[in-house]
Amino acid sequence: MNSLFKLALLTSALLLASACANQYPTSGASFNVKSVVELPEELSETSGLFCEIDSMYSLNDSGNAPIIYRINYQGEITERTRLPLTNRDWEAITADDTSFYIADVGNNKGKREKVEVHKVNRRNTNEITTFTLKYAGNNASSNIPYAHDFDSEAMVKYGNELLLFSKSWRTGITHVYKVNEGETEQTISPFASIEGLPGVVTGVDFDHHQGMFVITGYKSDPFGNFATFIAQISQDYTLFDIWPLERYKQVEGVCVDNKGTYWFSEEATEGRKASLSSAQITQK
Repeated sequence: MNSLFKLALLTSALLLASACANQYPTSGASFNVKSVVELPEELSETSGLFCEIDSMYSLNDSGNAPIIYRINYQGEITERTRLPLTNRDWEAITADDTSFYIADVGNNKGKREKVEVHKVNRRNTNEITTFTLKYAGNNASSNIPYAHDFDSEAMVKYGNELLLFSKSWRTGITHVYKVNEGETEQTISPFASIEGLPGVVTGVDFDHHQGMFVITGYKSDPFGNFATFIAQISQDYTLFDIWPLERYKQVEGVCVDNKGTYWFSEEATEGRKASLSSAQITQK
């Protein structure tokens, strides 16, 4: 990592620390990790998670093979679906009954003028519609790596809406965007924002049991230190509850199963293998 990137990361970390200095809201509920398993080396760069009744789906990020991995709840790969796409920087996966949605939206350095979301027919994975997105106000030539807000790693299909949650390095204010599935090329503007999070957002799902969005993310610095968290966000995009994920680093995906169990995946980092964890919320 060169000195410019280190400086940008440090600046971003200081801005986030300042923005999140206030005490976090809490409902008094506790977040209890129940299980942790290592993921196969093939999923070392896991960067998204989607839960279904009997399995979940994940993918790897930047430059890896364009494969959707089906895994069981023990973290074992049970199926691989290779798509006729390029994985420039896949960062999230979500789905509904008929389609997978793959977010090729990674933009840490800020140099992408446009990003993409791929809608993949679940019955015929060669049938793909690509939505090309440009953020309103994004000027890639002037963005400072790791110190801008035109990035995203979190996407969820919420009812009939496809939502992107920004990875806001510069301000720490998470912006929420809608992707219009009726337009293959579009400029997107935020319709909601979330303040008070203690870091950037890397994963999102919707918890139908509690009627809340659940997000995960972290605050990092140039020296490899991570402060990771999971939070609940109300349907009007207000921070409701937050829990630190101690001993975790680069958590990238989160999903909620049909029983209300939270699952989250951690990308491999130096000296640490990729993992899959489950947790329960206990009301006090």
